[in-house]
Amino acid sequence: MSAPKIYLNENLSWKISKALREYGYDVVSFHEVGMNAEEDDVQFDFSVSEKRAVLTNNFGDFVRLCDEYAASGREHYGVIFTTKCATGAIVGRLKKLLKNVTAEQMKNQIRWLNEFG
Repeated sequence: MSAPKIYLNENLSWKISKALREYGYDVVSFHEVGMNAEEDDVQFDFSVSEKRAVLTNNFGDFVRLCDEYAASGREHYGVIFTTKCATGAIVGRLKKLLKNVTAEQMKNQIRWLNEFG
């Protein structure tokens, strides 16, 4: 059982990925992989190609993308929604998620980070 790999969408701070890597988790942010200014569908496709769950606060676009993937029979590695809050709070909640949810359990799922608060 392995923790999900995480991709931070462009609306979240790179400091989150840096902090979580210090705890040994596989987390990257949009700017670290050169995805600045890419459309959401490109970012989602990238996360799928890397087998990463997306962490975002962009609810509308990513729900639509999940629906499109499901309708076309494609799989993704999960989407985790968060509200806008302090970086430390996001890091703490994401650590709890990564300790309690496996990569397999995240597959094709939508989760709310606030449930780990």
